[in-house]
Amino acid sequence: MRVHEVMIHDPQTVPPTTTVWTALALMRQADIRHLPVVDADGVLQGIVSNRDFRRLLDLLDPDGRIPHVRDITVAQIMTEAARVVTAQPETPLVNIAQVMVLRKVGAVPIVDARDRVVGIVTQKDVLRELVRQLAPPPLNLG
Repeated sequence: MRVHEVMIHDPQTVPPTTTVWTALALMRQADIRHLPVVDADGVLQGIVSNRDFRRLLDLLDPDGRIPHVRDITVAQIMTEAARVVTAQPETPLVNIAQVMVLRKVGAVPIVDARDRVVGIVTQKDVLRELVRQLAPPPLNLG
C-alpha cells in the first residue's frame, strides 16, 4: 500500500506569517493537530503541531505573560522544513509507519518533486489502515 491511498489530500496549510493564535484557532476548528507551513508556491517551510505551542512557554516573562503575544507567528515556533520528515505519494505506507515510530513524529507531510505539500499522513491515518487490514470481518448477527 502506498501513502497516497490513505493520506489527507490537499491538507489545510498556512503561510509562515500566520499568527500563532490564528493557527491555533484553525487547528481547533478543523480538529487537527498538525499544520504544514508553506510559502506562496506551496513549498513546505515547516510544520506546526500542538506540541510546538509549548514553545510559547519559553517566552514567558517574570510575571507569567508573553510579551507581544499577538505578534508571534508560526514561523517562530514551527519545526523548520530541514528537520521535518517528508515523503512522496508513492512511498510505501509501512515506511511511513516505521519512521513515525523511530523518530516519534505524529504526522508526515507528503510533498511532490518540488517540495510542494500535496498531502499529510498522521498516526491516526496509519492506525486506521492497520485496523482496516487486520480486524476480522464483522459478525453477521442477523
